[in-house]
Amino acid sequence: MAEQSGGSKGLDGFLILDKPRGFTSHDVVARVRRLTRVRRVGHAGTLDPLATGVLVVCLGKATRLAEYIAEGDKMYRAEIRLGVETDTWDADGALLAERDASHVARQAVEEVLARFTGEIWQRPPAFSALKHQGRPLYRLARQGAPVEPPLRRVMIHRISLDLWAPPTMTLTVHCSKGTYIRSLAHDIGQALGVGAHLAGLARLAVGPFRLEEAISLDALAQATQTGDWARHLVPMARALGHWPSVRVEGPTLQAILHGQQVPLDSPPEAGLCAALSAAGELVAILAYEAKSGLWQPRKVLMEEPTGRGNADAG
Repeated sequence: MAEQSGGSKGLDGFLILDKPRGFTSHDVVARVRRLTRVRRVGHAGTLDPLATGVLVVCLGKATRLAEYIAEGDKMYRAEIRLGVETDTWDADGALLAERDASHVARQAVEEVLARFTGEIWQRPPAFSALKHQGRPLYRLARQGAPVEPPLRRVMIHRISLDLWAPPTMTLTVHCSKGTYIRSLAHDIGQALGVGAHLAGLARLAVGPFRLEEAISLDALAQATQTGDWARHLVPMARALGHWPSVRVEGPTLQAILHGQQVPLDSPPEAGLCAALSAAGELVAILAYEAKSGLWQPRKVLMEEPTGRGNADAG
C-alpha cells in the first residue's frame, strides 16, 4: 500500500533559502517552523555552519521528497587557504600546522585539480555528522576519541579555478551527493605538499534549485509579517522535473490515489516516474514492478478530491 500524506492545503512545497553563515541546517528549519507556523518542516541536505548558500527547506508533504532532492548533484564556490591545516579541515577548527606556501604556482594547482576530477576516493572529515555506532563523529572527535571514517567514492564532475590569489584559491565545484568540500580542500593541500583548509564555502545549487532564486531568512520573516510568505513556495513537481513523468486522470488517477497498481506507457527502465495531474501537480511517485508489469504508487502526494456530487443540477 502506498504511503499517504496529509498536510495543510496549499502549504506543501519548498522554500529555497540562502543560509547565513553561523547557522546550522537545524537552526534554519526551526526558524522556518516558527515563522510559518507549519508543523512539518525539514531540509534536503545538511549545510555546515561555516557555509552559506542554497538550503532546500521542505514544508508539509514536500518533506517526503527530501530524499530525492538529496540524491541530486551539488555546486559550490569554495575558498581554500594553502599552508594552514586545522583539525576540522575548515576555518572553524584549531590550528594543527602552518607551512610556507609561497612557492606554489598556479600551474601546479591546476595540475593537482585535474587529479581530483572524475570519480575519486574521498575520506569524510572526522568532524562530521556521519555516525559511528550511533554517535555523530564530531562528538567523538570533540571528546578526544576521533574515528577515521572509511573512504568512499564520489564524483567530481568539474572543478574550475576561478581566482588564484596566493595563498588562497577560489574554486567552483560541481559534484555528486556525499562529496565533502572540506575533504577536497584538505586533499588538495596534501597533494601540493603544504596543507590547506576550507576558508569559505557557498552552495550555489542543489539539484534544480539555484542560489539566484533563494531568499534570505530576513526576507522570509518580512513576508510572514505581511502574510504573503507562501508565494515563495516552490511546487513539489519542480523537484522532480528531470524525472520521467506521465499525466494521469480519470480511473487511472483514482486508482493511484487509492494506492493501486496501474499500467502506463512510461518506459520500465526508468524504474521510478512522477505521476502528474492534468494541471501539472504532483500526484504520486510510481515504481515499476517487473513481476506484474505495472506501476505501484510508492508515495501518494495528492489527496482525493472531496465534495463530488454537490454540483448544481442542470
